Amino acid sequence: MALLEAVELTKVFRHQWTMRPIRAIEDVSLQVHEGEVLGLIGPNGAGKTTTIKLLLALLRPTRGRVTFNGMSVHRPRARQAMGFLPEQPYFYDYLTVEETLHFYGQLCGLSAGDRRSRISELVDRLQLGPFLQRTVRQLSKGNLQRVGVAQAIIHRPSVAILDEPMSGLDPIGRKEMRELIAGLRTEGTAVVFSSHILPDAEALCDRVAVLVGGHLREVVDVSSDRQTDGPFDLTASGIPPATVEVLRRLALAHSDADGQWSFRLRDRAALREAVKQVVTANGFVEALAPERPTLEDRFLAYMRDGTPAV
Repeated sequence: MALLEAVELTKVFRHQWTMRPIRAIEDVSLQVHEGEVLGLIGPNGAGKTTTIKLLLALLRPTRGRVTFNGMSVHRPRARQAMGFLPEQPYFYDYLTVEETLHFYGQLCGLSAGDRRSRISELVDRLQLGPFLQRTVRQLSKGNLQRVGVAQAIIHRPSVAILDEPMSGLDPIGRKEMRELIAGLRTEGTAVVFSSHILPDAEALCDRVAVLVGGHLREVVDVSSDRQTDGPFDLTASGIPPATVEVLRRLALAHSDADGQWSFRLRDRAALREAVKQVVTANGFVEALAPERPTLEDRFLAYMRDGTPAV
C-alpha cells in the first residue's frame, strides 16, 4: 500500500471578480512509497503548488481524494506524520533560530527534552550553530531555507513535502540541499519536492511526475532509466581499419569525425564485445553512455514554444 496516495485530484477555483471557473489541476493521481523521493516538475502555473497543498489538506479538492496510510489526510492524525517546507517560508522575524525551532517543536507535540535533543541534532546536521542566537530577519536566503527544512522534519515525519527547496540557493546551498534530501531517503523518510531544476530532480529522484497545464502527463521511473539495457553510444579512437570493420558489423549505426569513431550498440552484449575489440587493438575508449532521453528531453516533449503542447 502506498504511504501517500492521491486519486483523481481536481481543483477548480473561481475568479474573484468574474466568478469564472479556473481549473488548476485535473484528474491528478499519484502514489508516494516509504523511503522514496518523488519529484514534481513543470512550468510556472502547471499546478505543482496546488497539488502540494491538496496533499497536505491545506486545500480541499473539488473532486478526488488524498489518503495517508489509508486514512484521509483531513484527519489530524494523518497530518501529524507529514512535514512541509513552503516555497517562501515565513517565520516570526524577531524570534531567534533556536526560539523558532522550539516553537515548531511545541506545535508538533514534542516534550522539552525531546525538543532540545532534536534541535541539537538538526543544528549540527544543517550547520546552523553559528546562527542559533540570531533573529530570523538576519538570515540569508540559504540559511532561512535551512531553518525551514529543520522545522519541516523536527518531528521525524514519515513524509517531507518540500515546495521548491532549491529556489534562490547558490551552488553550495543547492549541493547541501541535495545531500539533505538524499540523507532523508537513507533514513527511510519519503520526500516529495517540486523543482524547476531538472538535473537536480533527475539526480535525486526515484520517480518524477511531469505536470503541464494542470494535467499529469507522465511519471518517469528515473531509477529504472539509470539501469538501461541499451542502446549505448561508444566513441573510440586509435583503432585500426580491421577493428573498425568489426565494430561496424556490431553496431546499429556508426560515424567518423577526425579519427574518432562513434558506434551505436544495441545492448550490453554488443557493448562488451565492442569494448573488448577496442582494448585488444590498443585503442582508446573516449566516451561511453547509455542512449536514453534525459528528463529535460521528456519535459520539453510536452511543451511547444514555451507553452504546453496539447
